[in-house]
Amino acid sequence: MIVPETLHAEGLTLRRHRSADQGPFAAFLTHPTATRYMAFTPEQKTADGAREMLDYVIASYDSAAPIFSLTIVDEGGAYLGSCGAQPLADEDDGIEVYYTVMPEQQGRGVATRAMRAVIDHLFRSTEAKRLVAFVVPENVPSVRVAEKLGFVSDGAAEREAATGELSHDRLRGLRYVLSREPSGG
Repeated sequence: MIVPETLHAEGLTLRRHRSADQGPFAAFLTHPTATRYMAFTPEQKTADGAREMLDYVIASYDSAAPIFSLTIVDEGGAYLGSCGAQPLADEDDGIEVYYTVMPEQQGRGVATRAMRAVIDHLFRSTEAKRLVAFVVPENVPSVRVAEKLGFVSDGAAEREAATGELSHDRLRGLRYVLSREPSGG
């Protein structure tokens, strides 16, 4: 999957992460409530863990296996959050998407606008037949974003914990799916 340099949405720019994003990214991961529904490990929810994770993603951009993760900034360049995608390991034609927004920026449509740009990009540049968002039902704002974007609940889901450079904890929640619209013909 090709990671674009930038994508644009109404009033937003989605761009590759930069070292200058370290502070706001760490502020997000260490915020007492921002990551309560996310499957980050306790070590990743520290300033050092956040720095290591962001450095790993930035280094991946020039590798054979780039990580599709972008910073969301406003017109003034202020960090608002991040979003991204990754192929689903158990589905050849599916891509998982995610979105995060700084707590003080939530409720302003940032995730919805950013994800519209990501969805358009993915359906234009990949053969994916479906996009999948895993959400925790108690995270009502995240559920609302998925539904506004046209994702439909596909039932309960449990994601196994992963190990390695970007390990994460187990996640129980809901699987939301957005299918590619059939081509006209």
